[in-house]
Amino acid sequence: MRDFVKCFSVFIAGICIFIFAIILFGQFAIPKEAVIAENSKYEAPKFFGISLFTCKDPITSVGIVNTKALNDEKQVQVNFLNIIPVKRTNVKSVKRQYVVLGGEIFGIKLFTDGVLVVDAESVQSGGNTVNPAENAGIKVGDIIKSVNGKTVYTNKALSEIIEKSGGEELKVTVVRGNETLNVSFSSVKEDGTGKFKAGLWVRDSTAGIGTATFYNPQNNSFGGLGHAICDIDTGEIMPMVNGEMAKAYVNGLYKSSNGCVGELCGVFTGERQGSLCVNCEKGMYGFSDSIPKNELVPVALNNEVKMGEAEIICTVDKNGPKKYKAEIVKLLKKSGEINKDMIVKITDSELLSKTGGILQGMSGSPIIQNGMLIGAVTHVFINDPTQGYAIFADKMLETSACEEMTVQQNAADSVA
Repeated sequence: MRDFVKCFSVFIAGICIFIFAIILFGQFAIPKEAVIAENSKYEAPKFFGISLFTCKDPITSVGIVNTKALNDEKQVQVNFLNIIPVKRTNVKSVKRQYVVLGGEIFGIKLFTDGVLVVDAESVQSGGNTVNPAENAGIKVGDIIKSVNGKTVYTNKALSEIIEKSGGEELKVTVVRGNETLNVSFSSVKEDGTGKFKAGLWVRDSTAGIGTATFYNPQNNSFGGLGHAICDIDTGEIMPMVNGEMAKAYVNGLYKSSNGCVGELCGVFTGERQGSLCVNCEKGMYGFSDSIPKNELVPVALNNEVKMGEAEIICTVDKNGPKKYKAEIVKLLKKSGEINKDMIVKITDSELLSKTGGILQGMSGSPIIQNGMLIGAVTHVFINDPTQGYAIFADKMLETSACEEMTVQQNAADSVA
């Protein structure tokens, strides 16, 4: 009898510990706030794939099903096995958004807001080796905004100011991260050429190709890449003053292999397709001159994205965008990385045969799951190019309607 009581006590204690562990899991896994699309139901997180948590409306004691009120927020009680209260969650219903699918490549012509310092090189002057700008505190990655109060946008303009200074002191305004600095230096005459120089290499523009993810018919905006255009030398995000979306086509590719990432080879046609307005960690955004007659699809909220089968739309030849099989192998909702929300794996044998996996230039390729746009490819794994990171589509859609985009659109409308 004692052995039975002892075993029973251990059994009960085990159950209590298990329940406590599940409740503790729920405290961390169940969010304080959640967003659902109209006419959908909020589902609490699962415990190792098992639905142990249920949602109850604290007022009517029924779940939130087919909520039609838009932007309507309601607090629900999440229970364990519909009995033990675990946590209250604020659930907000929002209107479902629709976009036109991308998948085609486009040309990028980007002009910087100021000139970007990409390197420093000492000057031979008077038999000495000097670097006036570096000695004044200017560093690689700094953005030179103005000299002696005059705004500079191009390498040529900066070079002319420095050369014409004749060695007189120059007052330079630079931006370093979120900080604005004022420095002063005097250029020096270079031995041999007789030209006045500061000892800097700078860049005022860049060009390349990327893949359009979607077109937003509500404001004629588009989003692509899913990551920022960065300077090839400094790795810093290129500070953009304006840019152009140009028509381009694929005329070849270099195949990816383990340890070596391939790339799409694109050619600009010279035809303008739109304007570029925002270059940020969530991608490249602007306004399209015309929206392609592609498929109109709903955009998934990030909590609707699931691991499992998916499709990727990309352009790898002159035939244009095509759907290929893929798989979402991992969700990284708490990774802390802005454009690394999930890991996608290419599973389509045709695409793998052509490309070896993800290529440079495929960034922005739309990912479809259950008929919805769930995200876009952003990065490729060097040691396994069949896989890469992707960003959630709702993040990109939100950016396509951000304040900076609205300012750009209003400015364009006022000029028109």
